[in-house]
Amino acid sequence: MSGRRAASPQRHGRFPRKSPFFWPRILMIVGVVVAIGVAAAAVLWITGSRSPLAKPCDVPAEIRVGADATIAPALESVTAKVPAEVCVTYTVETRTQPELAAMVTAGKDAPDLWVADSAVRVQRVAAATASGTAAPEITVPSLASTPGVIVGRQGEVPGFATWISALQTPGVRFSDPLVTGSGEVALLGALSEVEAGRGEAKTLQAATAQLAQSESLRTGEKLTDAKQLEAVASGGGFAIVTEQAWLSFGQTPAGAKLAASMPHTGSVSLDYPMAVTAAGRARGDAAADAARALAAALAGEDGTKALADGGLRPVDGSRTPDRKGVGSVAALQPASPEAVQRTLKGWSVQAIPFRSLVVMDVSGSMNFEAGDQTRMQLTQQAAIAGSKLFPNTAALGMWAFSIGLGGGSQDYVELDPIRKMDQVVGGVTQRDRLVADISGLDKRTGGATGLYDTTLAAYRTVKANYDARAVNSVILFTDGANEDPDSLSLEELLEALERERDPAKPVVIVSIGITEDADAETLRTISEATGGSSYVARNPEDIPSVFVDALQARAQ
Repeated sequence: MSGRRAASPQRHGRFPRKSPFFWPRILMIVGVVVAIGVAAAAVLWITGSRSPLAKPCDVPAEIRVGADATIAPALESVTAKVPAEVCVTYTVETRTQPELAAMVTAGKDAPDLWVADSAVRVQRVAAATASGTAAPEITVPSLASTPGVIVGRQGEVPGFATWISALQTPGVRFSDPLVTGSGEVALLGALSEVEAGRGEAKTLQAATAQLAQSESLRTGEKLTDAKQLEAVASGGGFAIVTEQAWLSFGQTPAGAKLAASMPHTGSVSLDYPMAVTAAGRARGDAAADAARALAAALAGEDGTKALADGGLRPVDGSRTPDRKGVGSVAALQPASPEAVQRTLKGWSVQAIPFRSLVVMDVSGSMNFEAGDQTRMQLTQQAAIAGSKLFPNTAALGMWAFSIGLGGGSQDYVELDPIRKMDQVVGGVTQRDRLVADISGLDKRTGGATGLYDTTLAAYRTVKANYDARAVNSVILFTDGANEDPDSLSLEELLEALERERDPAKPVVIVSIGITEDADAETLRTISEATGGSSYVARNPEDIPSVFVDALQARAQ
């Protein structure tokens, strides 16, 4: 036998397959490969890249986005930042907020997504959306923010303690809160102050009544923020706008003259929510996904810069990266949704021109003492103060009444026919004529109260000269009950009011009882028969405030 050893079988790898180390080694290698693949996929997903082997987006969803000019450029700039995997093509359409609201309300050619300037606007539109039309539903609560500010010439910007005091100031440039975001934030700022105990509801009501009536003077195109600021730059005074509007206008030569501040209480901000307005569930779901993706892109560094370039703050209200604007903002606590809707509804009604016949009781009992003065003296003081609440668009006239005052069986006498407050007659404005006649009422007192005949005659007079553009009313002041034995009965008066009531020409009677001697139940019944309201000043100190309430009363 030869001494040479036989050749060993050929070996592949370090361990034979039968070795206990072979399969664990293979599994470890496979695990490493899988881990590397997962990591690579994650990197590709995070960076927004697509693998050449990935399935392409076959048909991108085409999503229309409606927004106003304050935020549309920023949205447009970040659409390319939305990852391709979202599979959406965005078209940003720039329109005014009233235009967008009208489109969504009617459901006609509405965009798939609506970037409103405030959640309050979306809520109002949702409540008014036409039957069978998809109501807007907020998907992204906020994309950006901008607070309300007060703008004047540099060195002339008033320092207001509250929004209420700003709204009370004569000559304030203030836009319709139902149309502009600037008007909305100022009005809601004042409402927040009232709810926080920093102002009186009646003070705010008086201020808004004046502003709403002044707004009704305007015809044609509503004033924009830019036009308000132009007027301040050229003529002085101050305007309430948003910080975004001020910063945007500041890029013009005229804008360089202006500065801004805000009341010591703080401010309310527009919040720019994004709402789904697309019809159909499938389309709506696609739009909601597209909304969230667009919001994520806008929240990035590029989006924040694009917002700042347009004068908008981030969602949290912090200062923009360029540190422009009015500085840090103390956010007012939002008013309750019920109060907001009630206030905005009140504005819409108050904006309707006011036309009224004021009917004043001059019976002998008005000479009775009420504290340190007589009932008549207190009523005169309140009426003169109340006459200042109305802008020139309001039309008022006045009667005085007591039994036989007008001669024979007529219990009333006309002192001033209904005219606009700025109408000049005999060289004197209607406002001044009313003040003069109110001042002379104490010289007419005497006799008993001829309430029912006078009430019906006043109602018929206003109805006969009805103005379809205005709220038509009778404002009736009395400290007693009907004392005319030859007049209509209460039942006959109520029957006549019901019979002559015309829904196409509504005339309301607002009644005011002076002190406890007034027949409060009868006055309430008379007012309710016409859809009006009734008030009673039970104590002398109540007369001024009740007078203001009644003068500002509108049909509900």
